[in-house]
Amino acid sequence: MSKSRAPFRMPRDSPDDSVPQAAAKTNLLAWNQLGLWTELVEAMARLELQTPTPVQQLAIPELLKEPPQHLAFLAATGSGKTLAYALPLLQMLKQGEVFADYERRPKRPRLLILVPTRELVVQITSVIKSVSHSIKLSSCSITGGEDYGVQRRQLNRPIDVVVATPGRLTKHWKDSNLFLGSLEHIVVDEMDTMLEQGFYRELRQLLYPVLYHKQADQEINVEQDLDAKAPRIVLTSATMTQQIQKIIGDSDNKKNLVNAKRHHRKVEDAGFQVKVPMVLPRTKVLKAAGLHKTVPRLQQVFVDVGATDKLSLLVDIVSSGGSGAAVAASLTDQQALTMIFCNTAASCRAAQFALSEARIESLAYHGDLNSAMRSENLKRFRAAGKKNCDNALAEEPRVLVCTDLAARGLDVPQVDHIVMFDFPLNALDYLHRSGRTARGVGGDRTGNGRVTALISKRDKVLANAIEQAVLRGDTLDGLSSRKSDYLPGARLGNQGRPVNKKNTARRGGGSFAQGKKEQKRKSSSSRGPRR
Repeated sequence: MSKSRAPFRMPRDSPDDSVPQAAAKTNLLAWNQLGLWTELVEAMARLELQTPTPVQQLAIPELLKEPPQHLAFLAATGSGKTLAYALPLLQMLKQGEVFADYERRPKRPRLLILVPTRELVVQITSVIKSVSHSIKLSSCSITGGEDYGVQRRQLNRPIDVVVATPGRLTKHWKDSNLFLGSLEHIVVDEMDTMLEQGFYRELRQLLYPVLYHKQADQEINVEQDLDAKAPRIVLTSATMTQQIQKIIGDSDNKKNLVNAKRHHRKVEDAGFQVKVPMVLPRTKVLKAAGLHKTVPRLQQVFVDVGATDKLSLLVDIVSSGGSGAAVAASLTDQQALTMIFCNTAASCRAAQFALSEARIESLAYHGDLNSAMRSENLKRFRAAGKKNCDNALAEEPRVLVCTDLAARGLDVPQVDHIVMFDFPLNALDYLHRSGRTARGVGGDRTGNGRVTALISKRDKVLANAIEQAVLRGDTLDGLSSRKSDYLPGARLGNQGRPVNKKNTARRGGGSFAQGKKEQKRKSSSSRGPRR
């Protein structure tokens, strides 16, 4: 094909016969105006994605700009960040293959996507394959817990995209099963979670050799040590944490931070020692509207537990759940698809036991389960939420009891109800948990959702601050669980003022007392005594 000739078809006034019904629901022009090729636009039609989300409108044109520059974009959970980077980067790979006569070789991917969990790898790989099929690019996933030999054979062929967890990818790299010298783009998805879950060491080991002229354990001067042929770095996150800000050299808006539960851990062993902080090339930061805020269409209720038995209250909430705010019309006679968040695996087991006694089936998802069991339970939970499921799938449990392991990145758009059995320890976890519902969905679903949070005495300071911020429409930046931070003249003293009751009714929130009163009413009518 001639280099002067466009490799793909130009936009047409009407879609072709391959996507007639889907294209009728999709605004093809809105996608094409972002600079995407027609094949990718039609892939969006097949996925029934009607229009680009705000973060996609923000990030896609930026990633398509020449020359490429390092980019970090921040947006709320469920806002479409995966497609925001996948579409432009896949297009650039194909563009290089066609116009630059790039020769694909085994073991040498051109796009690497690093994510924190195995389940997220599977989810992103599915998105990549559904899109890259239209432009004939190959991809594979690399995670722990899977057959190492099978992965080695996958890599030992011409491969364009690798989606991986850092630990298993590092092992393949050290065993020379893949080489990073051909990388054009590196995406670090869920960067805040990567740092929180302790992938600091692996990120340095993988990124430094391809970015700099020094090794991972050496101090870096970005201006002097950056390789002229270094791949472009793309970071995504649902929150801007202090660690991310330091790594990318962003000194703007220092107050607009959400602190993580725990910082990245310092790793020291015989072969590696973190003596200096990790740094990345100077990165342009894009922030989508609604960052650090809960979704506006989310109904939130805070229930003061008081002296009530917390497990009995949980059973009452789940039993009286009925059909959720985002439930499909075909499932209105079934229990809402519900995720119950706990702070520990032991708390998950207690919650599951109480539900089992009340004859409510549930699935578990926490760190005490191996990866295969977690994947199987997540698969069953997703099957329960499918719109057009057969009888076998309809019988799957519609309740998932989980820790914060399920709060990052996982996309189950049919989730109707989030129950926080244990209140999170910080505002960051609240944002991630509540982001599992009210996700943008199509068809006969409204994209709404609801959150019910159980509040114990020790949770009231942070819960009250989050509640007031939500009712005002403010961000959750820097909220604290220390009462002294909200005293007059203190760091957050201006956020401790009471919320206007009119705002409470208008925004669909509910105070502690209101939640408790409503829950008692539901409890008395929803079921008899639990044996």
